[in-house]
Amino acid sequence: MNVYLVSSVKFVLVISLCSFINNQCFPPVEIKQLYNSWEECTIAALELSKEILTAKSLKDNVINKYKFATKFMCNEVGEI
Repeated sequence: MNVYLVSSVKFVLVISLCSFINNQCFPPVEIKQLYNSWEECTIAALELSKEILTAKSLKDNVINKYKFATKFMCNEVGEI
């Protein structure tokens, strides 16, 4: 009898808001959710990036003035 163990690698999203004028970023934030795949994590990062860049807390023109964008990474957290 062959038994196959299915390993499940999870990913955690780390995201920062960065200025492309001076190549500096705010401290990265680790999102407290595990994603089942690289694809899920990356799509979540893109959605969260849009939320960050359209947040009412950012004053008008600050994104253009400092050329803000997000930088993100989906890091493997191991097998479960």
